[in-house]
Amino acid sequence: MDESDLEKFLYKASTELLSYSDSFESRARDRFVTYVNELVSLGSSDEYQKMFHADKVMLNKKQRRLMDFIEVETFIDRIEITSLSEEVTTALVPLIKEEKGFKLVTLEPARNMVIVKLPPLNMNAKLELAGAVEAKYKSYGKTLAAVKAQTGQQIRAGINNEYIFGPDAAKAQKQIDSIIKHYMTYSQLFMMAKTEVIVGKYSPQSPEDKKAYASVGKVRSFVK
Repeated sequence: MDESDLEKFLYKASTELLSYSDSFESRARDRFVTYVNELVSLGSSDEYQKMFHADKVMLNKKQRRLMDFIEVETFIDRIEITSLSEEVTTALVPLIKEEKGFKLVTLEPARNMVIVKLPPLNMNAKLELAGAVEAKYKSYGKTLAAVKAQTGQQIRAGINNEYIFGPDAAKAQKQIDSIIKHYMTYSQLFMMAKTEVIVGKYSPQSPEDKKAYASVGKVRSFVK
């Protein structure tokens, strides 16, 4: 996913940001997009991405490299294979069942997609992944704190060199705090939603978590 896919979750200022806070928002946004992509891919296996690399498909009486015609996305519980060619999509089902050994294979002709259900993870693997999700969430928070500290140093240097004055410096800091609150709110929601996908549920540990969890529906569809 890129910024356009996550547009609804990105920070939007009600008033124009000062240069320091605008620069901070840009860095926070970049790291947020990276964070979400890392969460989405967490638990998917690279081996499934590579399983069609040696396969060929017959098109117009010619052998073609299958990977030139399909896109493979891997998730914790499934593989989704999409093709722009109906002929390729149809040929995938017997290939996956007979040569790759998967039993639960579904063809969705309207989407030109084949969905392969994967065997469930054991509980230890689920808990390990859930721990990794929480660690990424905490790491993102630490990253924002570090970027805030760097920006604070720049603001203080700007005051000393008279590039920025007290009222604007205070305004920039207030804007930065608002940006942090926004991205930490949504990064927490993504963490909760991803934990649901892995473990089957998310259990809020505090009244604040419980209040935040009420909004998790906003992001669920992005981490399935």
